[in-house]
Amino acid sequence: MTTIMVILAIGAAGVGMIVLAAVLNRRARLAREGRSVDLEAVRAEVLAALDRGDPIGAVKVYRYETGLSLVEANDAVQRIAINRR
Repeated sequence: MTTIMVILAIGAAGVGMIVLAAVLNRRARLAREGRSVDLEAVRAEVLAALDRGDPIGAVKVYRYETGLSLVEANDAVQRIAINRR
């Protein structure tokens, strides 16, 4: 049982490093292009999409603007929706 826990922990750490690398690569590319991610503007776009009743569009906006994965963008949009109340 302990061996399985160690393997799972190593796997989770590996996934975390892959996600971090993807985020850092996106930020580096945006910096090279002279763009930065304005999280307040992204939040405003997400809230507008949610107000229109378009949660999928909100996730698409967040993904496109931040370069995050689908799961990460969905989690972020859910946090934004919860925190706006």
